[in-house]
Amino acid sequence: MQERAFAVGDRVRLKATGEVGVVVCVWFDAEFGYDHYVAFFGHEFPQGQPASPPYILRYAATSLERS
Repeated sequence: MQERAFAVGDRVRLKATGEVGVVVCVWFDAEFGYDHYVAFFGHEFPQGQPASPPYILRYAATSLERS
């Protein structure tokens, strides 16, 4: 079985764009492996309360790296 790359609450960076976020949901798909919903904040994590709500997108573990 494939290991999960990230856990809920992990800070990650999207390899393609450099945007940062926090993993909010993880699940295993037999065809694709582990998928993650990530709440993205832009290119920097906010200090305290974010100015605007994060946007949530779905990504495979291979698209993300630890931030």
